[in-house]
Amino acid sequence: MRISTLMTLLLAGAMWGITGCGSQKTVTVAEVGTDKISLQEFESMYAKNNGGWEGASKTSMEDREKFLDLYVKYKLKVKEAYARGYDKDPELRNELNDYRKNLAVTYVIDKEVTGPALEEMYNHRSLEIRASHILIMVKEGAAPADTLEAYTKVLKILDSVKAGVPFADLAARNSQDPSAATNKGDLYYFSGGSMVPEFEQAVFKLQPGQVSPSPVRTQFGYHLIKVTDRKSNPGQVNPAHIMKRLTKTSTPEDSAKAWKDIRAVLDSLKAGRDFAELARRNSDDTWTAEQGGDLGLIERRRTVKEFDSVAFSMKVGQLSDVIATPFGLHIVKILRTEPVKPFKEMEPELKAEYQRTRYQSDYNRLVEQMKKQYNYSVDATALAAFAAAADTSKTTSDVKWDSTITPVLRSKTLISLAGRGVSIDSVITMQKLNPELQGLSLKEAPATMKTITDKIGNSLVVEHHARLMEDKFPKFKSTMKEYEEGILLFKAEQEEVWNKVAAKDSLLRIYHKENAAKYTWPDRVNVQEIHVSTDSIAQLVKRAIAGYSRDSVVAKTKRSKKQQIIQVAVAPISFDSAAVLFNEREATKAKKGVAGFQPVTTNELTEKAWKAAEGSVSEPFAFENGVSIIKTLKKDPARTKTYEEAMSEVSGHFQDAESKRLEDVWQSYLKNKYPVVLHNETLKLSFAPGNEPAPAKDDQQ
Repeated sequence: MRISTLMTLLLAGAMWGITGCGSQKTVTVAEVGTDKISLQEFESMYAKNNGGWEGASKTSMEDREKFLDLYVKYKLKVKEAYARGYDKDPELRNELNDYRKNLAVTYVIDKEVTGPALEEMYNHRSLEIRASHILIMVKEGAAPADTLEAYTKVLKILDSVKAGVPFADLAARNSQDPSAATNKGDLYYFSGGSMVPEFEQAVFKLQPGQVSPSPVRTQFGYHLIKVTDRKSNPGQVNPAHIMKRLTKTSTPEDSAKAWKDIRAVLDSLKAGRDFAELARRNSDDTWTAEQGGDLGLIERRRTVKEFDSVAFSMKVGQLSDVIATPFGLHIVKILRTEPVKPFKEMEPELKAEYQRTRYQSDYNRLVEQMKKQYNYSVDATALAAFAAAADTSKTTSDVKWDSTITPVLRSKTLISLAGRGVSIDSVITMQKLNPELQGLSLKEAPATMKTITDKIGNSLVVEHHARLMEDKFPKFKSTMKEYEEGILLFKAEQEEVWNKVAAKDSLLRIYHKENAAKYTWPDRVNVQEIHVSTDSIAQLVKRAIAGYSRDSVVAKTKRSKKQQIIQVAVAPISFDSAAVLFNEREATKAKKGVAGFQPVTTNELTEKAWKAAEGSVSEPFAFENGVSIIKTLKKDPARTKTYEEAMSEVSGHFQDAESKRLEDVWQSYLKNKYPVVLHNETLKLSFAPGNEPAPAKDDQQ
């Protein structure tokens, strides 16, 4: 079965918002029976299928008229489908309900979990923060007493902060971050994605000078955080540098010489000398010297702090003073900068990071909120009875793992949600349909039944919340309407067109006879080939076919495996036998080198064979990195294909032609039943400049 091109377009992508932008939006571009297609509806559908409003506004009126014609045909079929009551078909209703549920859950996750999180992550990437912290370490899963001790300690430090004790002093004395002794808690500049999620969430809520109002718990322990700077992320910079190497083992004499040399280079640069040339001649960084000192694009924190702080404070073309780092002395020039990428370009990267680091915890948090909102609960007594009745010798992959659950127990309510109960029997049914809940051991039945109940309960609460989507998100409602119409149209087309196409043999033969000129063969030839690697082997093969004596063959060969076989040819061997024995083209070896009928124009083999007599054998000739000998087996001049030869083509063409005929008949019937009126003058108002639609409400959230 196949869905029409129009339906493929209509079901693809997200629906444009259809909030009106002006009174002309309500005017009619077409009437289908008693239904009207407004200019607003036409623009929405046309824009969605033509790259958005901007792309659609550049199209010709002819293209818009063609689309309107297609859209009217679509509306006619949908109208007829509703008239026939297909929307009340139980099978279709079940399919629509399943789709609605799946789409709604996806919508919830996108709009209330993933979407806001990605936006927040991008906003964090667009900023950079400089912060200090004080860490009091406590392991995840630590004993309550240890956790309380750490929490009490960090609260006392927070009191000192509030009392005015400098944060840096407190960090140096109390922080258990090993670097605090030297940096006094300073974490330097960082952007979104650099810190663990809990730390990042807290720090980006603070403004410069602010300290976190309460300790922040992460996998490392408790933190107090102070933000010292907050600004736009400069993105990446492309510095070039000239370096004189100094290390901890360098002598004072080495240091003095390095300073002298680097200052001389700086003087030359200030005098106008070329940076790249001086880098190639003077830099001790041999890896970049050949590139004129070019370090390529780097992000913040990619280099040591001393270098980083200078590079990210400079403008393109600017030259630094001498910078001292743990690696030596540097002069830096900024070649170019690259701002933070737009959201759309960064979105795949953000999604991957979010799924890896935060999605599950955010999803779990949302589910817990929903459970409170919809009065979700699990009956502990029923759950215990459920676990006690399980067959502990089985796993949940066993078809009859639940055979020990009595009808009375099955009827008990296990989950309550929004005023309705979900029975144990319903939970079992859902478990058997869920691949994630297969293969669970029932040896520890209480834990397994809790896992099953929690998993299904989470799904049910999200599905319940999702059912409210049509009222909350107009875009979701329009997408569901489109899908429903598509399903109904598909059923109508199936009954009126596709099921009526009868490709009987008698009809196909008549079609072939009436359209024979469409089905022809070009000049073709059937070639048999022996392909070997060298001309010397080819000559020996040709002699074997011709029947030369053993001595004359042996005299001209070296004793390779193939040549030993050739030595036995006292009498001529057949071309078939030679093709099997000597052919090095594995693809055709099993077929004795026979390719089957091919158009004469296929390659040099077919061209040579066509010019030769049937049954003749060619002299060896160079072909495709080797040497070939060919035999012309049969020629077949251009002719009309027989019905049997053209059957597959005839069948496809007949079904297409018959489908079109039935489609035309059906369209004529529909237009008689539901008269169509087109208002092309109104269509000319479409995509007027400055009349773009506002985003749908759900796009603004």
